[in-house]
Amino acid sequence: MKKFFVLTFVMTMIQLSTLGQTKGTAAQAKPKLPAAAIVPSAPSIPAGTVAGRTYTNRALSFEITFPDAWLVPGSDFVAYMKGKGIDLTPKPPKALRVSDQKKIEADFKRLKILLTAYRSLPGTAQNAVARIAAEDVRELNTNRPVKDAVDYVDLMRSQFAIMKMPASFKYSETQAEHLGPNQFAYIDSSVGPIKTRVYVTVRKNFAILFSLDYVADEDLQTFREVLAQANFGIK
Repeated sequence: MKKFFVLTFVMTMIQLSTLGQTKGTAAQAKPKLPAAAIVPSAPSIPAGTVAGRTYTNRALSFEITFPDAWLVPGSDFVAYMKGKGIDLTPKPPKALRVSDQKKIEADFKRLKILLTAYRSLPGTAQNAVARIAAEDVRELNTNRPVKDAVDYVDLMRSQFAIMKMPASFKYSETQAEHLGPNQFAYIDSSVGPIKTRVYVTVRKNFAILFSLDYVADEDLQTFREVLAQANFGIK
């Protein structure tokens, strides 16, 4: 059997670990944040730009705007928060079998996170964390081509089925949803009270992932509204 990818699983588990990062009682006042910027990405993935709360990726022909209350911090934000005692550095999640762990770590190295946004300052109780990531589907080592978002999510689910995951990790069937004029495939997952939804669209040979880690359902509704207003027709 050819090695499948587990990018969406890695995205999910990074989301869960990020939401769980706390240090005692979070500070109530918002500190001065670095200027908005994106996390540097590999050359094969177009980086995009940030202006205010809007992320634009002209190479992938889309832009998305987060609510004014959300934080879209700069690329040095991880170092800033680490100095405050909160480590947001993405780390590969843990599997129960050594062979599964090797697959996860290999895919972790290929993970291209383009943007991270926070509903509140990291460390805040019941926060919500959104990420945008992309993967070139032509690089997938799979038995069948990935032609659309449903193919991508189905392939990811097949990986879940053969990996030995912690008993607390739950995931849904592949689902689809129209948000405004935009069509997505998506999957829900959870570990205890922390839930993650990952929306996927495939454009220009790239799978583009929009993930939200959340506890409160109203944060998911806000994220759905953000995606409904996203523009996938820019040039």
